[in-house]
Amino acid sequence: MYRGAHWNTAKEGANKQVISSQADSLIKISRIWADFFPANTSNQPI
Repeated sequence: MYRGAHWNTAKEGANKQVISSQADSLIKISRIWADFFPANTSNQPI
């Protein structure tokens, strides 16, 4: 039982790392888009 629980937690940790890395890449992409299109992210005119 202990081994099974250990493997389950290891899988969950790996999945969380993948999700967090995907979220980081999405944030970076959104920041790049914000740099290209500042009018879409703020009320300031170009």
